[in-house]
Amino acid sequence: MPKKPFTPEEITAQRQRIMNSASQVMAEVGFHHLSMRKLANQLGMTASNIYNYFPNKEVLFIHTRLRGFEMFFNDTNEQMGGVLNAQQALQQFARSVIGFAQSNPGYYQLMFQPPLSNLADVDHHDQELEMQLARLIDEWQCHLLTLLVDAIPALAEQSENRQKQLALFFTASLHGLVDTYHYQTLTTLMASVDLIPEDVVEHHIDWLLSAVAVQSEQALQ
Repeated sequence: MPKKPFTPEEITAQRQRIMNSASQVMAEVGFHHLSMRKLANQLGMTASNIYNYFPNKEVLFIHTRLRGFEMFFNDTNEQMGGVLNAQQALQQFARSVIGFAQSNPGYYQLMFQPPLSNLADVDHHDQELEMQLARLIDEWQCHLLTLLVDAIPALAEQSENRQKQLALFFTASLHGLVDTYHYQTLTTLMASVDLIPEDVVEHHIDWLLSAVAVQSEQALQ
């Protein structure tokens, strides 16, 4: 008997399985060292089978990075339901960033530390897919800016450029905390654990909010 074609649900599940594995491989060895053949071996399938879902590794990379942002937004939206005010919303967003980084390190790294590659030089890239990814990345940044301005009233009086500077400071500090624990580079300054302790997350976010608020208020004086 001929093999039954996959249902749309099975196709989606298989694509997600490939992206899950690709996110880890690309995060570990880099995009340029990703081999579709090695990825196929890891998944227990043939390289030609992967090509049925993704025509090349450039398209696979964009899809995987796009999926990371979609997963983050889905997780964040679920966790935002119980927030009571703007400051809690910003705190929850920051916790979501750290939590996502710890539960999905491969996706997180591709989202915020993507390999340096010019996909415009690739013959078989998907411009519409790239535009969709760019919109999600922009949405992530705008969402953070809105949360910061809502949570810190003094920030609303600042110029757009100043708001972006403080948002960058806020984001870079979160990423720095994540990377420090991920790479275990400063063992003297932190506990020898793989995940960031909850009290560290709590104090780090409180410190960040306080620092941004102080900078905003000083600029008004």
